Amino acid sequence: MKLKLLLLLLPCALFATAKTVTIKGHINGKLPKTLYYTAPVNGVSGFDFSNTARPDAQGNFEIKVETDGITFIDVYYNYLPAGYIMARPGSSYSLTITESDGKVTHQITGPDAQLQKLYSKLVNNDKEAAFFQIAEDASKIEDLASFKDFFDKKNKGDIEAIAALGNSITPEVKLALSREREYYYAAVTSYAILLKHLHAGYEGKDTPETYAAIWGGLHSKDTPALLQSPWCAYYLQGYKNYEVFKAAGFNAKNVVNAADALSGLKRDISVLPKQYAEYYTAKELYNYVSGNRKDKGAITLFNYLKEQYPNSGYINYFAPKVAPVVAFFAESENLPQGAAYVEEYAKINTFDELVKRFPGKKLYFDVWATWCGPCREEFKYKEELYKLLKANDVTIVYISLDKEDKDETWKKMIGHYGLQGYHVRTSLALSTNLSELFNNGKKSIENVTAIPWYILVNADGAIAALHAAPPSDLQKLEAEIKKL
Repeated sequence: MKLKLLLLLLPCALFATAKTVTIKGHINGKLPKTLYYTAPVNGVSGFDFSNTARPDAQGNFEIKVETDGITFIDVYYNYLPAGYIMARPGSSYSLTITESDGKVTHQITGPDAQLQKLYSKLVNNDKEAAFFQIAEDASKIEDLASFKDFFDKKNKGDIEAIAALGNSITPEVKLALSREREYYYAAVTSYAILLKHLHAGYEGKDTPETYAAIWGGLHSKDTPALLQSPWCAYYLQGYKNYEVFKAAGFNAKNVVNAADALSGLKRDISVLPKQYAEYYTAKELYNYVSGNRKDKGAITLFNYLKEQYPNSGYINYFAPKVAPVVAFFAESENLPQGAAYVEEYAKINTFDELVKRFPGKKLYFDVWATWCGPCREEFKYKEELYKLLKANDVTIVYISLDKEDKDETWKKMIGHYGLQGYHVRTSLALSTNLSELFNNGKKSIENVTAIPWYILVNADGAIAALHAAPPSDLQKLEAEIKKL
């Protein structure tokens, strides 16, 4: 499969001096709660490291990024894509973001106008969502020839689009975009093959050995400028997944999950090229602190980063992000007033068993997890939620999907957010049963359940709304409760 792009060979500069990329922006419409952007940290680009921009009352904002090479900057309005910029050192760009009825559009002006237009087109409106959708679509292609053709056609189209820019962009810019596409296709193809192996393992089917051969050919220890690619994390994740599955005989059932954050990290970096170990450590640490997550793994990995790389540029970036996690685990595990654990919750194996613990009661279930940012975001509406539930004699039950190793985090988070009502942390059996309930009775890979998830049950113990409204939509939720 022709996944590699032909790259121009350029002489490398012996020395590089960082220059400032400036993005002056304006927001039309409602100002966002969060406007964040990705920017290089320690010389590395990617989705992993982000900063926050603060618009003024008129909607004006400015982003400044120091870089010694071409970099990729993504801007997000309340987590919605609001501009993808392929930026040259020392250049200035203008970004206009328009919000209307919850929809966000944008316009970029500045150097290499045709390049910016093409780059936005290549990565689609939501680059990460498109990545996963393309991989999912490809994973369902049954024969090898069609699988290859699926990616070959997409890759060929991108190569032709880049070539069509001709002399309107410099060779250096063309090389950077070509590499971005190369690493993208390696990463997305790798993820599609991973999904094939997961499906095969779950359904008890044999995975074609030919896919394993293709998988191994996607990654190389010699990857020029990989750390400057926005797909670096996904590329290395695919590399790691291949090595882990190879060691397991390409049988998903033989893959053993790491016991904790540090052992998982050490396993991963042991199979990756050594030059990426520091970055991969930082990438994994970011996963533990992103979205204001509270996990002891963040403290462990941060200490490991400082121990292994005492002069790392990542340390100053992560120090203020890890500090709140340290403070969180210093808090008490005492339940807040009005909260209680469901008795012997570890013995509950099905949702019906849980419902029967509350005979004759109308129930509102909040299915969540400590690592779920959107779940925690809904907690800020809890006071109005509790008033609504009390007025309608509805009992709230929080169901955490956290595993045993997150028990302390779960208990502390109940108190941290002041969550009243009853609390359950699922057993494996209950988690599996909830996954089947969520998927309308069908079994799914690795207990797939999208959270936050809310369920309403009437006084007879029957599900009245399998996907009830969240606390942030109290008007809709009230209407649903009135029907109980």
